[in-house]
Parts: sequence; structure tokens; C-alpha cells
Amino acid sequence: MSDKHYDISYLEGTASILKKLKEYSYNPFTAILKGTVLELGCGTGIDAINLGNLLGKEVKIVGIDHDSRMIDKAISAAADNENVEFILSEASPIPFEDATLSGIRTERLIQHLKEPQKVINEAYRVLKPGQPLVIVETDWSNLSFYNADTAIEEKVSRYLTDEKINNGRAARQLTGYLEKAEFKNIKLEVFPFALKSLKEVFTYLLIDQSLTEMKSKGYLNAEEYDSFIASLQRADSNHYFACSMNLVVASALK
Repeated sequence: MSDKHYDISYLEGTASILKKLKEYSYNPFTAILKGTVLELGCGTGIDAINLGNLLGKEVKIVGIDHDSRMIDKAISAAADNENVEFILSEASPIPFEDATLSGIRTERLIQHLKEPQKVINEAYRVLKPGQPLVIVETDWSNLSFYNADTAIEEKVSRYLTDEKINNGRAARQLTGYLEKAEFKNIKLEVFPFALKSLKEVFTYLLIDQSLTEMKSKGYLNAEEYDSFIASLQRADSNHYFACSMNLVVASALK
């Protein structure tokens, strides 16, 4: 990943528009009555806190992130949640003993990893037998703008999928990762994600930043950059702007 494709405001903003997906991703954990559930790559702690509230005080929620700013924000946000704590750590190795966790959830983490299989294998190691792993991921390869230059649109999609993001095709490979790690009861659900304004695309997908990077690095020339921005602005001002992509939720049991 050339630069981070997220920050605190990005994570908090996307959380607000993914409510249905998030609720679905929490469902496999609702039968857990005690033990420890891990939110791997917890960011600002939104999902760890939600799980803590959902599962109750008998279940301990631990969030892990490698970014100290995210952890500081998460600790502050969870000040009133006695069953939620946060640890500064890389995703691998996961800092737990073998077969000690009652569940693991991770959202939009695998796409950023250079060795995703290693982390999936670690998740298998630390889970108790029969317990769930849930992975939420973005399918960058199907990003579509329905009102722009398709040739430039394809360049943008390829840049995000193959250059900007370490593992931009992670969503399409999740079932393979899970099978290789010997998870069972693998399930996959696809959630279409549509945005209807240029402001939303800039806020939630940071496309403006990516386009600027593409121009500065030579992936787009100045004419292509100006043309694509103009087409997006025109669609937005005329109220027919549309952008879509898929997110997937994969779940499995150890």
C-alpha cells in the first residue's frame, strides 16, 4: 500500500453508512455467553464497543490495532465500557495462546495485508474449536462510476486494486484463505454499496486523494485527470451521479 487509504474520520464516516452490513456481521457472535471475542484491526473501536454492548458484560471484547492513534481514540471512546479493552499490536502474530478465543471479527483489514494467509492461519490457531471468524472486506475490483469515462474509470479501479491497496482483491479470495486454513461451514454474503453524490465518494472512498496520487505518479495525465473530475462534477451537479461497489461478509467456524 503506497499510503494509508484511511484515517480516523474515514473509519468513523464509513461506519455510519454500513449499519446493515455491520449488524449482519455481528450475528455469529450472539450465541457467545462468555469468553473473549477479538476485533482484529479495530481502528477507532466502533465495532468492539458495539460487540461489547451486544454481548454483555460476561463476554470480554479485545480490540487490536497497530496504529497508536487509533488505539488512543478507541480507549477514549470505550471509557464507560468495562468489558472492552484495546491492545497496540500487529495483526500477526495474534497475542493470544492457542485455542483461547471465543470469536474473531475483522473488517477491511485483510485488504491491507501483504501476507493475508498468515493472519487467517493465526486466527485459526487462537480460536477455540467450533467458534466463529467473521471477515468483512471491500471488493475494490468492481468499483464502478456509471456516469464517467469508462477507460479512465478502469484505470482508477486498477490503480486502487493493484497499486494503492496491498491486497485489493482480498474480497474475492476470502473463501480460499479460509479453506486453506481448514476452516469449515464457510459462508459468504455480498452487500452492494451505492453512493449518490461526489461528496460521499470523496468522504467515504477518498477518491479525490487517489486521483491526485494517480496524476502525480503518472498513472493519469493532466488531461485524463481533468476530464474524469469534470465528468464526476457534471453528473453530481445534474443529480445523476452514481457510484457502486460490493462489500462481502465471510464467516466460518474453526
